[in-house]
Amino acid sequence: MPAPSPVTPHDVLAFESARVIVIGDAMLDRYVDGAVTRISPEAPIPVLQVREDRSVAGGAANAAMNIAGLGATTTLIASWGVDESGRELERLLIGANVAFTRITRGSAPTIEKLRVVAGQQQIVRVDREDIAPLDPDGETAVLDALTDALSSRRGGTAIVISDYAKGMLAESTVAKIIAVADAHAIPVVVDPKSVDIGKYRGAAVVKPNFAEAVQMARVAAAPPDEATLGVIADRLSSDGIGALAVSMSALGVEVIEGDTRTRIPTRARLVSDVSGAGDSMIAGIAVGLASGLSTLKAVQVGNMAAGIACGRPGTAVVTRADLLDEMLVEASPERRPGTIEDWGELARLVSVEKAAGRTVVFANGVFDLLHAGHVTLLKAARALGDVLVVGVNSDASTGRLKGPTRPLQPQSDRMAVLDAVRYVDFVTVFEQDTPRELIRTIQPDVIVKGSDYRAEEVVGGEDAKEWGGRVHIVDLLDGVSTTRLAHGEQVRRS
Repeated sequence: MPAPSPVTPHDVLAFESARVIVIGDAMLDRYVDGAVTRISPEAPIPVLQVREDRSVAGGAANAAMNIAGLGATTTLIASWGVDESGRELERLLIGANVAFTRITRGSAPTIEKLRVVAGQQQIVRVDREDIAPLDPDGETAVLDALTDALSSRRGGTAIVISDYAKGMLAESTVAKIIAVADAHAIPVVVDPKSVDIGKYRGAAVVKPNFAEAVQMARVAAAPPDEATLGVIADRLSSDGIGALAVSMSALGVEVIEGDTRTRIPTRARLVSDVSGAGDSMIAGIAVGLASGLSTLKAVQVGNMAAGIACGRPGTAVVTRADLLDEMLVEASPERRPGTIEDWGELARLVSVEKAAGRTVVFANGVFDLLHAGHVTLLKAARALGDVLVVGVNSDASTGRLKGPTRPLQPQSDRMAVLDAVRYVDFVTVFEQDTPRELIRTIQPDVIVKGSDYRAEEVVGGEDAKEWGGRVHIVDLLDGVSTTRLAHGEQVRRS
């Protein structure tokens, strides 16, 4: 089957209109990080010199955190205790702008997993949990919370069932959740632990890893070869399951939709920790479906998010900026979204970069014949930050500025040449005589101009002070200009 069409930055930017409701087993993941330099004299065990204690949301709560990180509106319906771990979990959720409803599960405390880590190697994991099943009142509370969440929904929505087999999701509860979703025509994405695929009948996507899929299909332990995947596809493609997305680590994801199988490859990378990668994948799939992507595109998003998570130590949250960066790394030149004429889309990309702590630099000009002076300016500008946006005068704007014989090249050609310069991240065009409106739209951190200007003369400089931006003047190469080149004058520099 032909490769599915790739996910684009435009697809990722659309995540902000999506909403995802996560229902499942929440927990708190605690990490004690340090270094081992000796063996205890008391017993043959390593002695950890602690450097850091930290806590992160785990299980269904981690899926919710990842969904929020991808830009979607997020609601978590889960169980945890009224204890210190529960209070810490709530602080994390509030900090990530995740709305939540806590469901009481008897006297069960907050599920907690403590990992002791030396370098990047886990030494021991300590679990504290009570997996008593949810009682009928608890199940009613889940369905009431789901109904309340759906009553205020706007735009695309998806539901995640994050089943860690910790007592929250009995078969009857899952069936009722899927029935509510079906009544509202909302896709359900499942991260499964049950070996009975029938438990999730009616879901749009079920995402087992390969080991879980083997158990579900009741296949003897086997490698993820074509024969085994064929048996899994035959046995698990049951009525009522829209698609299976079987994750196979470095081998990618096998998407099974009816009689069709599609392999989505995984980008090669150094794996730091697989903890929570499944939550990142389910988050990507759910947000993709909620924003209107096809199943194959949504799984691509999930696969990309899981790969990023695997490259980070511990349970990690993957953000929309992470996805955009990953796409720029993977994209071939013709697919790289460097040229963006829609200022609204550019402003959203810039805001994502700034939210991730990156410094955005802006430069502008006609760039009629790209020369060494231009490249020197662009290189210096890029060195001032992490992202360089270049604004180009349109053909009409250039004619008003330079006269009726200019530009020498149409704006599409000038933008294409700039897009090929390695220092430039995004190129856009402006029709006005100055870039002031563009600057006010994207709000860069630094505005760069050449030394033929004084800082107080730079258009947009006063505006930039409103958002904490600044102007930076860089030295220009002497004797280099498009006008001189156009008249055939030779450039001489010492």
